[in-house]
Amino acid sequence: MTSELTGPHIGAVVVNSTTPLWYTTRATGLVALVLLTASMVLGVLASVRYQRPALPRFVTSGLHRNASLLALAFTAAHVITTLTDPFAHIRVQDAVIPFISAYRPLWLGLGAIGLDLMLALIVTSLLRARMTHRGWQLVHWSAYLCWPVAVLHGLGSGTDTPVRWVLALTALCVLAVAGAAGWRLAHGWPAHPALRLAGALAVVLSLVAGGAWVSAGPLQPGWARRSGTPPSLLSNGSGQHPGPTRSTAGGDR
Repeated sequence: MTSELTGPHIGAVVVNSTTPLWYTTRATGLVALVLLTASMVLGVLASVRYQRPALPRFVTSGLHRNASLLALAFTAAHVITTLTDPFAHIRVQDAVIPFISAYRPLWLGLGAIGLDLMLALIVTSLLRARMTHRGWQLVHWSAYLCWPVAVLHGLGSGTDTPVRWVLALTALCVLAVAGAAGWRLAHGWPAHPALRLAGALAVVLSLVAGGAWVSAGPLQPGWARRSGTPPSLLSNGSGQHPGPTRSTAGGDR
């Protein structure tokens, strides 16, 4: 079944198909992103020992831990369905070693980095009693890179990025984390105003740069080719997975 895109994508033919693995891969990836976002926001609250009568600190810490574990579970499901989907021929090593995949190596590589960071966080948490607090803390804070890496991975490798509700969901996740970071900067480090200002400026610049990149990259025709889709897949049509956002007008999506 086909339909026409409207607005900036006028004339683009969308091919709809029911591919269970594709839907499962994208669904688990999006759920993992939402859970990572929740974990990120809760982690910011826990870092300043935030608590209220209706939300004691142990509840915040428990929610942060459970959200992280659920995010790992959905990420595992996302990886498994990606490996079993025959379209892009993703190998096991592509899921854990960054930038070696033949299919969109940069964007799949970011996903591998996110997975590696999550695994490092889980392993070090299990071995926390055998580690110094400083060493565990360094790994724990570096694991927060999972979130921006996951956002870039989803936008760059996801074939349904132009779908409005997917884009809106991703934007809400970004705004939630940006809001938490802004709140943290506004209430933290009172003795370091320059650091707070630099942090606020970094958040604003990241939002502007990210929005400009999405508009000029994943939302534009030809992204499949520019993102590193193998020519053999591009020659079969649009270079997209046969899911609901496959575009065949004027080249690839």
